[in-house]
Amino acid sequence: MGRVIAAVFSILLLLVSMYLFGFAFQVASGQAFVFIAGVLLMSLSFFLPIHVFGKR
Repeated sequence: MGRVIAAVFSILLLLVSMYLFGFAFQVASGQAFVFIAGVLLMSLSFFLPIHVFGKR
């Protein structure tokens, strides 16, 4: 059950990070911070399944 929750959570993080990538070009100020937040969330979305699924 933990693997399913981790997979759903990582997909959710991936979708939010893609939204932040696009939203960074629409905000008036702080574009770099929004874009970097998207990069960090995308990195986390790939790290979690590798970390959770790698253990047996």
